[in-house]
Amino acid sequence: MDDAGTLAPHQGRVRAVAFSPDGETIATGCDDRLVRLWDAATATCRRTLEHHTDRVYGVSFNNDGTLLASAGDDGTVRLWDVADPEHAQLRATLIGLPDGWAAVSPDGRYKLDGDPGGQFWHVIGTCRFEVGELDPYLTQVRRLSVDAPF
Repeated sequence: MDDAGTLAPHQGRVRAVAFSPDGETIATGCDDRLVRLWDAATATCRRTLEHHTDRVYGVSFNNDGTLLASAGDDGTVRLWDVADPEHAQLRATLIGLPDGWAAVSPDGRYKLDGDPGGQFWHVIGTCRFEVGELDPYLTQVRRLSVDAPF
């Protein structure tokens, strides 16, 4: 915390703040496209989460404080595993589509509901692959049923 009682070092406007249910962690989202996890007692940054591609305007913990959702102007909601804030990591990216939704995990698993209608695909280099096209060839890329856990 600086002398004015603010959390630093965000660059730009802080758009969202949330306290974990136990009151020990503060999450912030900012114009700098970052989510930061802070120790509430010392105001030191525990972890910086970097996956949004535009400003972050919302953060919220689940009831037991093990998950954090962050919403950004990039059109995604990122779901973070924050049970151990110092080792927090991305669990899934949620994408709203005109006629449904998609969820993608960092390890290649994905779920879809509705019709992606050309709104969701895999990209490798400069090549675009339709949903399901890579599944037979890359074992880490695989579709899960909507009710399967990530």
